[in-house]
Amino acid sequence: MLNDLKIKRLKPTDKMYRVADHSGLCLEIRTTGSKIWRYRYRHLNTAKMVTIGKYPEISLAYARAKTLEYREQLEKGIDPSEYKKNEKVLAIQTKQETFQFVAEEYLEFKKSVKSAEWLSLRNRYLPKDIYPVLAKLPVKTITSLHIRTVLDNAIQRIQKSGRGTGATKGNLIRQIMCEVMQYAIMTSRIETDPTYALRGYLSRPDVQHAQPVDKEDIAKLLSAIPNSKSSQSVKNALKSAIYTMLRTIEIRRSKKEFIDFENRIWTIPLVSKADLDAGHRNMKKNRTHVIPLSDQMMTILKEQFALYPESPYIFPGTDRYSMIGKTTLNNTIKSMGLPHVTMHDFRATASTQLHEANFNSDWIELQLAHVKGDRTRASYDHAKWLDGRREMMQVWADMVDGWK
Repeated sequence: MLNDLKIKRLKPTDKMYRVADHSGLCLEIRTTGSKIWRYRYRHLNTAKMVTIGKYPEISLAYARAKTLEYREQLEKGIDPSEYKKNEKVLAIQTKQETFQFVAEEYLEFKKSVKSAEWLSLRNRYLPKDIYPVLAKLPVKTITSLHIRTVLDNAIQRIQKSGRGTGATKGNLIRQIMCEVMQYAIMTSRIETDPTYALRGYLSRPDVQHAQPVDKEDIAKLLSAIPNSKSSQSVKNALKSAIYTMLRTIEIRRSKKEFIDFENRIWTIPLVSKADLDAGHRNMKKNRTHVIPLSDQMMTILKEQFALYPESPYIFPGTDRYSMIGKTTLNNTIKSMGLPHVTMHDFRATASTQLHEANFNSDWIELQLAHVKGDRTRASYDHAKWLDGRREMMQVWADMVDGWK
């Protein structure tokens, strides 16, 4: 029988050899000096051998215990080698069935058809809120109680940070878990989605509709813009949002190729279905939108083209080759002492003021990209009433400047 002292004295030779312990356990000494525990046995009259592990990582005591386990398997008619292979397969399968494995597989599956922003959002909340609870759990064992635990923890984290009730982000987190579970169903890992029962668990906060901005606040904003520490691109983007009635997404994503200086038109085109499927769009709704350019906007756009000649975007971000950040404009407004004002409020302001000035309601709604009616008619609406809208946009820009 072996002991640790005897084992340490065993030296390699120019040929591999084995030294027996007992009950079929032996130590294999290889020419490299490695010492490997092996169990020799017969099953169905066939001599076989199974590897237990390397010494000293696998101790003598553990090797003997494993030998006893294998002998018990033989008594039950089980082949230890086959049993070990099955254990390995089961371990691999178990890993492939965990929530984290399925989630990462799902993101890989989607990354070619989704935007970088979509992936970034999921890569943010999966490790922050979801993996701490679900990562190592096989998806088939996850229940609605697990989902609720994730949501409760996320709400507590968000509320503790002082960033609101957490209901909006909580619903997003539930949606991400739902996406993974739906993918698990699609890949035949589970049959039911445990997130379904939590659909109404978090009440959605009341939608905060845009409110017209007081003339005094617009005047304060326009006066503060020149002294802002923001880049000239951000300053001009803010002024453009007021003058054009465009949404933040439309300001941020617009490219220089959209501008026709000769005809004084800014045309935001619709995107292809492939781009739409990938999460790339120029507008809230995928349609063509035409903005007649006032004198003020012509000046701003010419300045942007001169300041950032190498950028594809009209209003580039910090590295000049990317668009302005998603929250940059609203955060800049807050930094100017107007925390109650948002970019979207400028649109409500323009609508209110232009209606009071008795401009055609259809012109105003079209300029806000509030297209009504069937899709066939809507596809031609973008260039409608262009002369009247051009006059209206100049009056609006002059009206805004008059408030300074």
